[in-house]
Amino acid sequence: MVLALARLLGSRQWNRGFTLIELLIVILIVGILAAVATPLYLGYIKDAKTAEAKAVAGSLWTAVQSNAIGSCGNAVTVASAYPKAGLTAGGTTTPARWSVSAGGSVTVACATGAISPDQVVFTVNGTTSDVNFIQVRLAYAAASNPPSKLQCSTDSGTTFVDC
Repeated sequence: MVLALARLLGSRQWNRGFTLIELLIVILIVGILAAVATPLYLGYIKDAKTAEAKAVAGSLWTAVQSNAIGSCGNAVTVASAYPKAGLTAGGTTTPARWSVSAGGSVTVACATGAISPDQVVFTVNGTTSDVNFIQVRLAYAAASNPPSKLQCSTDSGTTFVDC
């Protein structure tokens, strides 16, 4: 059967492999895909790292509120909530990838539940080289709606946007 097919086609040999044009087209397609995918991938990486900082900020804010409600009417420092939030006494995560700089103290009014004073309650800063450009802070303003807002910066704290 194979011999009959070979006789039918004559002495013409089948090409084995790809032509230079075919290889160039494949390389061009792969290059275009890489050029489109790389910026998207880097954006996803930045978003994931920012989400990690927001998780630390969320757990710390929950712990701060819990402590403030527990000592109703008395000022509670942000640093006193570090153990509840899973931070070290110095305000760093384990491993030391994020650190917290606290803004001061928070007081909850027993009758109304209002939190005071209006301030940047704390800022979560990246400490390792892959996250040192990320900052997430929690700003509290009683007159705002909602009163507490997470603000993110991915340019080392130059500009903050609500996140």
